[in-house]
Amino acid sequence: MNASGVLYVAALNGSALGLGAEFAWACDLRVMDFFIGQPEILLGIIPGGGGTQRLTRLIGTHRSLAAILEGKPFTPEEALANGAVDKVVAQDKVVAQAVELAEHFGKRSKASVAAAKRSVYFGGSMSLEDGLHVERAEFFAQIMSEEGQRLMLDYQATTADTGELPLYTPGTYARALASGSVPGRRSTSGR
Repeated sequence: MNASGVLYVAALNGSALGLGAEFAWACDLRVMDFFIGQPEILLGIIPGGGGTQRLTRLIGTHRSLAAILEGKPFTPEEALANGAVDKVVAQDKVVAQAVELAEHFGKRSKASVAAAKRSVYFGGSMSLEDGLHVERAEFFAQIMSEEGQRLMLDYQATTADTGELPLYTPGTYARALASGSVPGRRSTSGR
């Protein structure tokens, strides 16, 4: 999951405790409405499906340790405030919101999504020097890809044609966020 160009969105329209929470922590984004947490300590054990590692990477060492030692689940508000989930919505809107997020981010280049995920998930758990090495390797692989070359050359050509950087042109940034890539000459010339 961490190296894939596919974005995984957990739609939690009920409680997610123990392994359910661990599955959600493994996803890239989380939408919820009820509560989520790691109650294993109350059973005399600890999380065993990645909870100690993934929750720590999401919310930090101290908050993760305190939550795991307490065994009490996060309310939706606590989970959102801690960064454990991305959206809190009414139960009848959880799946629709998760699908909307997946469709939105699904417009991005799968290869770029995979490269970003590898840089963040793998590089983020390394030393800064090693993490920067992972990032550079992923950057150069993307910039040298056919898609990266095409989009960057189009961006440069649009800049040369208009005399402005496209992302600073009013409305362009919003269109780029909505479509998943920066609109340029190719969008009007068919290239």
